[in-house]
Amino acid sequence: MLWWRRNRGWALIVLAALAVAAVAGTAWLLLADKVAAAVIGLVTAVFGILAARGRVLLERSQERRRALTGDVLGAGAGRLPRVREMDDPIALGVHRAAGLGADRVPGYVRRDIQDRLDAAVSAGGFVLIIGESTAGKTRAAYEAIRRLCPDHLFLAPAGNLPFQSIVDTVRELRRVVLWLNDIERYLRPDGLTVAGVSRMLAEPGREVLLLGTIRTPALEAFGARREAELDGDELGAWRTGREVLNLATEIPLSRRWSPAEVARAGAHADPRLRAAAAKSGDFGVAELLADGPELANDWRNAWRVGGHPRGAALVSAAVDCRRAGLHDPMPRHVLTALAEHYLTERGGAALRPEPETEALAWAVKPARATSSLLLPGADPGHYRAFDYLLDLPDNPPVPAAVWQALIEWATPVAAVEIGHAARRFAQFDRAHEAFGKGAEHGVPGADVLLADEIGAAGDPEGAIRMLRAGLARREAALGPEHPETLRNRITLLRYAGSAEEFATLLADCERVLGPRHRDSLRVRRVFAGHLAESGRVPEAIAMFEAVLAEATQVWGADHVDTFAVRHQHATWLGESGDHTTALARCRELLADRVRVFGPDHPNVLSSRFQLGVWTGRGGDPAKAAELFTALVADSARLLGADHPHTVSARYRLAINSGNSGNPRLAGELLTEVVRARTASLGADHTSTLNARLQLANYQAQSGALDTARENAESLALSCTQVLGPDNPFTRRALTLRDRLRD
Repeated sequence: MLWWRRNRGWALIVLAALAVAAVAGTAWLLLADKVAAAVIGLVTAVFGILAARGRVLLERSQERRRALTGDVLGAGAGRLPRVREMDDPIALGVHRAAGLGADRVPGYVRRDIQDRLDAAVSAGGFVLIIGESTAGKTRAAYEAIRRLCPDHLFLAPAGNLPFQSIVDTVRELRRVVLWLNDIERYLRPDGLTVAGVSRMLAEPGREVLLLGTIRTPALEAFGARREAELDGDELGAWRTGREVLNLATEIPLSRRWSPAEVARAGAHADPRLRAAAAKSGDFGVAELLADGPELANDWRNAWRVGGHPRGAALVSAAVDCRRAGLHDPMPRHVLTALAEHYLTERGGAALRPEPETEALAWAVKPARATSSLLLPGADPGHYRAFDYLLDLPDNPPVPAAVWQALIEWATPVAAVEIGHAARRFAQFDRAHEAFGKGAEHGVPGADVLLADEIGAAGDPEGAIRMLRAGLARREAALGPEHPETLRNRITLLRYAGSAEEFATLLADCERVLGPRHRDSLRVRRVFAGHLAESGRVPEAIAMFEAVLAEATQVWGADHVDTFAVRHQHATWLGESGDHTTALARCRELLADRVRVFGPDHPNVLSSRFQLGVWTGRGGDPAKAAELFTALVADSARLLGADHPHTVSARYRLAINSGNSGNPRLAGELLTEVVRARTASLGADHTSTLNARLQLANYQAQSGALDTARENAESLALSCTQVLGPDNPFTRRALTLRDRLRD
């Protein structure tokens, strides 16, 4: 039967020709000439009609095949593609996600309905996946047919081809998938009908799959409640669509992912999936990935004149509130006040910003299902930014004015959260202010965090005083083994501790908290660093390796603390003289941090810095200078030109430039480093003194001897006064001064 439908045009033509030939041969043999001629003429006329019918059928089939080229996805020269050839899921309706390289769609995560869907696809017939927008319906359907029906022909209506032609084409094929994404588009009187479905699925022995998807709101439009609202042609179309949908095997797919699905996404190799899984509390993973790019584009495009610039500014304010550590919905008046900063930066009144009410209405309008740029909170008049927007690679740094305003507005407890966020973004001055507010109001642990910032900023004595005072208070009020007391001891030993004190603290933490507790592992990491700085580098490296094995098991290979252990391990491998291994570990860590955090994260900048250091110290200062040139530019863009990390990268660029034969450039760069460090740390800080020594050295190498002598004299005097005449660094400064005097 299938063969006849496919070839009946040719069959009728051939049959007619054979019949005429047979009758003609017989007539001439058996009949008189005139009679034979008459018979032959009659038979030719009859079978000519049959042949004409065959030609019509053949032309219709060929015309239908030619029409496929423009009206069916993937068809070319009248040929349908195989399922395995359909390698662009976006062309079939899968939403694109934020790309990493050429991958416009993320990896696929097995859904909980997978077994049921696979069974339905394997059985063939009419299968319909139902769910809200961005539930992942189209992707699940695509992955199922790619696995289970790779050799089937693939037919996806894309143009205005009459649906009867689709039905006729399907009926001619033995193995075919008819792709009906957003099936509601075809549910019309001249589209997909019950009769058409029945004809396409008729006849046993064929492998035909009609695979459709439909959004929940579209399906509800064909629900029983709608019947009373319709009449005339609308009622007829509704009944046609409802009857077709009733024929399908339904596979419901939830927009919100189950804990098992989220866990599978969180363990996936694709960082976009892991990031979406981590934020999927109120949203489905697919929704975050699908709505996110669209909403991000809406946000970017809204800044144009005549767009929604005030709405975009409200979104910017909400995004930066969350990036600054405030994840609860923010009051409208706070967002409105902060939005003025972003509007001013973008052009102010020249943008012709819309009224606030209109701006807010635009920002809270859902894209498809439930996601919108601003999400209303439980309390009236409170809003938070959509999760996807927080980690866009082109997000600029949180403005200093916004950090300051949020610290002033926040409660003391919230200020501590801002401090943690500021530390993650390497905004150390802001972290100092935020932790200071928390400490001033007695927020537990805030004084320890503040002391750590003070020590890291170059005042270890001040940090030690604060930490010892806090430790005395905690031991008296909480006891020596309370977790807060132990954390205070951990931080204190970073600035003033012996190996024996570390060993005692480690034993206490493992006994009280357990050997795999985060604080216990932290003590081991800090202990290893102490051993290394004390000259016991081989012991330190062995301890780092043991901590790394434990951290990988406890936190996972991609945890931020695991990365921190790897960073220190690579550093001390290099300090031990094994530059080759250190460089290899740096490259591996950089690749992993980029994969997990994206290219602009401060930890990625730190890894790039480390890579540049060991490239230079490994014997290739020219390559190191190239790496630091790029790092200085990116660090200035992301953190600011005078940020400590940027200044440190500029210092390394200067040293490697000088070591690769460009002392003049080294001197110019070091002049900027001395200026920045003098402003932030003071002229007599050890980091400033070191930059001043290198500046005088490279000025001398470049031929600026008078300037070099002047700077060396000043440096020698400062070192003698600040460090004393017997300090090793003072002796280096005096040696340089004496050499330049000669």
